Amino acid sequence: MEMAEAVSNRFGHVDVLVNNAAVRVAPGPVTSADETSWDRILAVNLKGVAFCAKHVIPLMEMGGSIVNVASNGASVARPGWSQYDATKGALVSMTQDMACDHSVDGIRVNAVSPGWVITEYHFPDDEGEARQFFAEKTTPHADGPGVLKRAATPREIADAILFLASEESSFITATNLPVDGGVGAVGKGLSWRDAGFEEATE
Repeated sequence: MEMAEAVSNRFGHVDVLVNNAAVRVAPGPVTSADETSWDRILAVNLKGVAFCAKHVIPLMEMGGSIVNVASNGASVARPGWSQYDATKGALVSMTQDMACDHSVDGIRVNAVSPGWVITEYHFPDDEGEARQFFAEKTTPHADGPGVLKRAATPREIADAILFLASEESSFITATNLPVDGGVGAVGKGLSWRDAGFEEATE
């Protein structure tokens, strides 16, 4: 609420809202999850989005665009991620309902579902090693995920968010856009050869 008041005082209205805050909890099956971890992850990943939208949407009198950052885990099963993926699946559903509720206000609501993205969170402490790690993981390699066989760069996810936030996507709403290099289509099951990268290793 304080954030919305600060934005209102400075800018008067809001054109774009990107809900990107999220937390993870210790991985494991639902049988190992306790109430504290559920409360924490739901508070940030789901309620945080809902209450941010609650206070910002009234500032979108001129219409606008909301982009919720979900995850390909909303639709791709993986062991140990039940709590995180449950919040992201719920976020995709909430995105669609928000789009229905606020289309009359001229507001489009979409979600972006990234796959594996290499950020500073994954970097080794050494700067040189960090640069090498980033280059290796964002370049196609034999054990890489999806169709593109690599992780995404932050810029690639940001570009998708920018597209949905802009008028270039003026006829797109209630949509979840996967930005996962094809993981949602093939998981990690596509071989290096089937992905067409055999020549790159010769």
